[in-house]
Amino acid sequence: MDVGVTGYVRPRTLLLRWEDGEFAGLEIRARRASLETFFRFAPILDGGIDVSNPKGREEFLGLALEFGTYLVSWNVQEEDGHGNKTPVPCTPEEFVASDPRFFREVLDQWAEAIAGVPVPLDSRSPGGEPFPEASLPVEPLSPSLAS
Repeated sequence: MDVGVTGYVRPRTLLLRWEDGEFAGLEIRARRASLETFFRFAPILDGGIDVSNPKGREEFLGLALEFGTYLVSWNVQEEDGHGNKTPVPCTPEEFVASDPRFFREVLDQWAEAIAGVPVPLDSRSPGGEPFPEASLPVEPLSPSLAS
């Protein structure tokens, strides 16, 4: 065993953090996934399941529960009518019982973290100038090219 050799050790989990907006302060630790698993979750990530029928809703909820097993921990709390806060257990059932906006936000951030897109993006695109359409020559073709 060579103790002097070091290398990159990829963490088994990702830390998802929300710095601002509606979910400011939320932190979720989630497991990484293989490419195969990522593609298995694609139907709930990209809206590829028709949830207008019972079979589609059942398929969606099954994948959502399975996705919930990838959530390791979170700092989600519920507040009662008196201002008392209690932690919400990080379980697949609690994840699926969350409101649709929270559900979608977590899915999107996890997918971006898995796909390697920084969240939030480090900087805005420089944009550049609009394409100068007016500088393109627009002339009728010569008779020899028109045929």
